Amino acid sequence: MTPSRTHRSRARGGAHGAGASGARPRRKSSSQQAIVSPEDYSLYRVEAPLSKDGWGYSFSRAHPSMRLELLDRIEVGENLLLAEVRMMGPGAFDWPKESHRYPNVIHFETIPESANSVVYRVNYRTPSIHTITQRHGVLTRYPIIVQDGISQFETFASHAQMRSYLKELKARVGPSQVGSVQRGSVSTQSLGLTPNQVAIFQEAVGAGFFHVPREITLTELAERLGRSKSTISTSLVKIRKRLAESALQVDLEAFHTVPSVGIPAG
Repeated sequence: MTPSRTHRSRARGGAHGAGASGARPRRKSSSQQAIVSPEDYSLYRVEAPLSKDGWGYSFSRAHPSMRLELLDRIEVGENLLLAEVRMMGPGAFDWPKESHRYPNVIHFETIPESANSVVYRVNYRTPSIHTITQRHGVLTRYPIIVQDGISQFETFASHAQMRSYLKELKARVGPSQVGSVQRGSVSTQSLGLTPNQVAIFQEAVGAGFFHVPREITLTELAERLGRSKSTISTSLVKIRKRLAESALQVDLEAFHTVPSVGIPAG
């Protein structure tokens, strides 16, 4: 927490105390500034309704079985965003004929992907949930998953940031909650790999096993790791499967979670 400011009153005519005139706040010296430790930060899984001033809320509510993945977004002007959104399931291909219903949409481009999914690049006016997220300085990780008006995403923030962030979300958007909290290494835990799998994966990447063409054979990789070829082969199959699942969904069940003590649930 930032230390409170101290005040010094200037005496006039012998008067002292809170009622004395001329009281000015004293500037904090650099030694008084709050020092934030990396240990104060965690990766939170947040579930929050979309703000109703954005097209995503109305469109996803009109197609409750459809899954939207907000892949990325950038600010392209005053109160304007450009985002890439993948849509999958019933209603995914209805966006072109329904987009005119949403006055906050400026323009969009269709990027064909597969028979079951499509990516749209949408230019639209900034919804309030994005503004709130920016104001609190929390770091949101993509993709943001949306279904039936509800978003699920991961955000990297301090405990104090999350408290104030969720408080404003509740007041301005709707009840929001933290589903899990991850502390420790974000990069390895977020993949959902076991420590043994992480070691194999890191060695394989470093040795060029995934390069095209490969720079090391499976046999050579197994020898490096001191394991049998069949063991490493089986492990790599499991690693590939896990990485593929992580790429397709926000999978937080594999996280080591701790109770979200002190975080309001909305």
